[in-house]
Amino acid sequence: MQVSRNEKFIKSRARVGSYATFGGLGVLVAGMVATFYQQYIWLSFIALLAGFLLSQVGSYHLRRWGRTPRPDQVLENALKGFDDRYHFYAWMLPAPYVLISPQGVYSFVTRDQTGQVTVEGWQARTKMSVGKVLTAFAQEGIGQPVREAVDQAEQLTKWIKSRLPETQVTVQPVVVFIDERVQLQVNEPAVPTMEAKGLKKWLRGAGKGEILKGADLRALEALFEGRANT
Repeated sequence: MQVSRNEKFIKSRARVGSYATFGGLGVLVAGMVATFYQQYIWLSFIALLAGFLLSQVGSYHLRRWGRTPRPDQVLENALKGFDDRYHFYAWMLPAPYVLISPQGVYSFVTRDQTGQVTVEGWQARTKMSVGKVLTAFAQEGIGQPVREAVDQAEQLTKWIKSRLPETQVTVQPVVVFIDERVQLQVNEPAVPTMEAKGLKKWLRGAGKGEILKGADLRALEALFEGRANT
């Protein structure tokens, strides 16, 4: 399998995460110090709020771009074993994670939840516990991954058709939970939803789409490579 990723973008976002995290901690410390001075008590509240927000921005960026393995690395590892007709793109196209293959084009939305997660129809929810509360800021909120996956796939499909109007392709959205500690329960999800360890098996089986024509596949590869090199 071929892999292309926007290393410059990833590194820049990781730096933002580091700066925001350390900056947030610094502001929080300054806010705590200000609480000892009556005349600056109002500044302490502002500093504590600003520090918290900066820390959350930093945490968000580090989860996606600063940790190892990153979501794109987990997906790459899950897809190992495919031949060079398969090409995985990370942060180079209108959707963050995209796989082009002879059997179709896929875009992936990832989540890093641990513990019990249920995906039913369009809804995704986690089971609350003491451990979840204690680690609430250590992982991203689950949000609406199914809706996000559909929106990203539609956006990529429109982008492709605006440039290759003769090409018949519809991007398949997929939700992938990348943390090995997740306990995933899936009940008739609106889009395919799975753990990373099951992704390759799904692509080789139930996930097979309509076989792309050779001309369409070559046109898509040229389009994606052109975007990747800009």
